[in-house]
Amino acid sequence: MKNLSIYRISVIITMFIKFVFKIYWFNKRNRTWDANTQEKWKQLLKGIAEEYREKAIHLEGLLIKVGQFLSTRADIFPEVFLKEMDELVDRVPPVPFTISKQVLENEWGRTYDHYLKDLSTSPIASASVGEVYKGTLHNGEKVAIKIQRHNIKKIFKTDFKALRIVAWMTKRFTKIAKTTDINVLYHEMVHIIGNELNFSKELQNAHYFQRKFQQHDDIYVPSYYDDLSTQHVLVMEWIEGAKITDTSYLDRHNINRKQLAERLFKAFVEQTIDEGKFHADPHSGNLFVNEHGHVVLIDFGMVGELRNQDAYHFKKLIIEGFVLDDYDLIFEQLEALNFLLPNTDKRKLESILRNAVDFYLEEDLRRLDRHMIEQILRDIQILVREQPIQLPAEFAFLGRAISSCLGVLSIVDPDVDFIELGKPVVQEWLENIDDNNTDKLPFHVLKESAKPMLSIPRNLNRWLESPKYQRHWDQQKQAQRYTHHTYLVKMITTILIFLMSFTFTFIAILLEQKLFAFITGSITVISSLSVALTMRYHKKWIKQISNLSTNLKERG
Repeated sequence: MKNLSIYRISVIITMFIKFVFKIYWFNKRNRTWDANTQEKWKQLLKGIAEEYREKAIHLEGLLIKVGQFLSTRADIFPEVFLKEMDELVDRVPPVPFTISKQVLENEWGRTYDHYLKDLSTSPIASASVGEVYKGTLHNGEKVAIKIQRHNIKKIFKTDFKALRIVAWMTKRFTKIAKTTDINVLYHEMVHIIGNELNFSKELQNAHYFQRKFQQHDDIYVPSYYDDLSTQHVLVMEWIEGAKITDTSYLDRHNINRKQLAERLFKAFVEQTIDEGKFHADPHSGNLFVNEHGHVVLIDFGMVGELRNQDAYHFKKLIIEGFVLDDYDLIFEQLEALNFLLPNTDKRKLESILRNAVDFYLEEDLRRLDRHMIEQILRDIQILVREQPIQLPAEFAFLGRAISSCLGVLSIVDPDVDFIELGKPVVQEWLENIDDNNTDKLPFHVLKESAKPMLSIPRNLNRWLESPKYQRHWDQQKQAQRYTHHTYLVKMITTILIFLMSFTFTFIAILLEQKLFAFITGSITVISSLSVALTMRYHKKWIKQISNLSTNLKERG
C-alpha cells in the first residue's frame, strides 16, 4: 500500500493540512503570548515533529531525507522541532536479499560471483537510499558494497510531487512565506537530496577528498573501485576499525585522544576554511578511527561546497566586518552571500548584531568551550530565525556540520581547548586577509576606516532630497499593503476551509455518515458566512483607501 503513488501523495498532503490547521487553531485560541502560551507552543511543535517522524518511518523514502534536510535549517525552524528531526535516524527495514542481488547484477550485467568470491546475504546497514553489504573479491580483498534500494527513484519522484504541492500551499496559505523563500528552499532540497540518488556523484566526491588529504598521513579516505561502481552501486575498500566516538576502542588501542581530536579538528577546518567541498554530515557514523589512530572519512553522499567568492565574502564578513566594527561592510557581505531577504529591516538587525557582539566581547574568551560555542550557535540560530534572513543550503549545512563536529570532538577529548586549536586558523586568516594578496591587515584597517567619511556627503544628500511627506506616504503605503495582504490571507484561508468542508460533507453523505456530515456541513455554512463577511469588509476598506488617495491628490 505505501508504495502506491496516490496513497503516498494523499498521506503527505493530508498530514501537512492537518499541521496547518493545528497551528491556525492554536493562534486563534491563544491571542495573548506569555510563558504558559510559549510552553503550549513548544508542545504543539514537538507533537507535530513527532507525528512527522512517525509518518516518515512508516512511509520511508523521501520523508526521512526531508526530515534530515529540515534538521539543518536552524534559520527557519525552532529548536524543539529540530531536536525531533535530529532523532529521525536513517534506518529502515532491509529489502529481501534477492531484490538487492537483482539490482546489483542488473548494474554489473552479469552474476555477482563473476567479480565476488562471496557476498553477505544480510546488509550491514540499511538506509532509505541504499544498503551496505560486505563482500570479498577473487583476489581476497574485502570490500563494502552499497546497493541502491529497488524502485527508490520512483518513490522519491512521487514524494517530490507531493512536496511540490505542499510548497505551493505553504507559500500561499501560511505566514512562513514572509520570512522564508519557499521556492529556493524547495529547489535546494531537490538538488541536495537528488544528488544522493546518484552514486556516481558520491564517487566523484570521494575522489575529491582523496586528493585533498593525500598528503596527510593521519587522515584517510578509503579506496573506491571505479570499474565496479555505477549510478546505483558503489564498491569501496572495507575499513577495519571503529566509530571515532568508541572510547573503549580508543583506550584498548592506546590511542592518544588529544592528538586524535587535533587531527579531526584539522581535517574539518581544512574543508571549511577556504573554497571547496566539505563533508556536510560528519557525525560519528561517518567518522572512523583505525588501530593506528588515523581518522577515516566515509560516506560522501551529503557534501556542501563553498565557492571561491562565498569564502571570500565570508572572511570579509567575519574578520573585516566584525573586527573593524564596520556594519555597512557586514551588510554588503550578507547581501553578497544572499543571506538577506528583500524585507530586511537593516537598522533593527544592526542593533541586534551589535548587542550580541558586545555581549560576547565582554565574556572571557579564555573560557571558550563547547558549551559556549554551542550557545553562540544557538543565539545565531534564533537571530536568523526571527529576522528576515535565510541561509543558502551550503551555509545551513556548514552550521550543522560545525555543530556535529563539536559534539564528536567533545566525546573524543572532553578537555578539548578550542582556543588553542583555533589559533593557527585565525593567524592564517589574518595573514591572508588582503584583497589582492598585496595589502596586509594594518593598511586594510586604515582603508576600511576611511570609507564612512567618504560616504557621509552622499548619504546626507540622499536624506535631504527625500521630502518628509514622501517618507510618511511610503510608511502609509507599507501599512496599507500589509492590511490588504491580511485580508487576502484570511479570505483564501476561509475559502480553503469552505472547499474542504464541502468536499468532506459530500463524501460523508455518500458514505451515509450522518454525524460526520452534520459536523462538516456546519463548518461549510460557517466558513461560507466568513467568506462573505471578509469580502464585504475588504471591499469597504478598499473604498476608504480609494477616497483617501483621491483627497491627497486634490490637496497636492
